[in-house]
Amino acid sequence: MFSLKTMMASKATKQTSTAASKIKNKLLNTSSFFKVSLKTNNKALALALQAQRKRSSQLEMEVMHLQKQVDALCFELHLVFLLQLLILNNFRSNALQHLDMVADLFSDSVRISLNTYLQFLWHIDIFVTFW
Repeated sequence: MFSLKTMMASKATKQTSTAASKIKNKLLNTSSFFKVSLKTNNKALALALQAQRKRSSQLEMEVMHLQKQVDALCFELHLVFLLQLLILNNFRSNALQHLDMVADLFSDSVRISLNTYLQFLWHIDIFVTFW
């Protein structure tokens, strides 16, 4: 039979190997848990990143659409301004024509004062054109 020393050594070796096996299994189990956890976390992060990219793309498209609307409205506003300026110049031109017709109806003495008035209007015309 085995001696007491041999049995104790064998028992100690057996306990050590059992403890080592338990630690190894625990490490493997913990490691696989972390792997699964990291895999799940990475998948969630990838989905979140994809959703964020999609949202960013939608926002960029919306900004471009709004910028096009702003450009169109600025163009329309400029056209309205030019149309109003054309109407104003037409009104001024008609007023000057009618004043000339009125001046022709009056005598020469009155015509001189009307010519002075027309020159004044002509100076205003220069101001309106530049304004």
